[in-house]
Amino acid sequence: MSESRILFVETVAAEQRKLLCNIVEHFYEAGRKVQVVAESTLGAQHIDQMLWTFSDRSFVPHRILDPGRGAPLEPVVITVGERILEGFDTVVCDAECRLDFMTAFETAVHFVIRDAGDRRLQSRRMWTEARDRALAVRHVPYTSGMDLKGLV
Repeated sequence: MSESRILFVETVAAEQRKLLCNIVEHFYEAGRKVQVVAESTLGAQHIDQMLWTFSDRSFVPHRILDPGRGAPLEPVVITVGERILEGFDTVVCDAECRLDFMTAFETAVHFVIRDAGDRRLQSRRMWTEARDRALAVRHVPYTSGMDLKGLV
């Protein structure tokens, strides 16, 4: 696997999951296998529902991982918590994830929540740690109607 890169994507709390869906769709359309990490079963169900309904023009084949079932065939899988899935090269973190987990993927997306002081501070600490470890990091500033073309 090539060097991992971590995208620190700025957003506001109210737009995070819509942006998450757009990012997942973008990576899926680029042929990437995407894992979405949710914090809870309820969060995973909400993301699952949003991926079905966020856009009339899109279809993102996905499912919530059921540990009792075999390996996922879908190109997008939602997990509750950190779990390394074989063959998945991109992770989008709806939940807080450790840097060591994110570096197991070619690309990791971490959301910097601009209007949540505690989460923003946690993101700043993670950025500093990633930079100190000489990881490839990229800041993606917040803009309304964000252009995702350069992310893949």
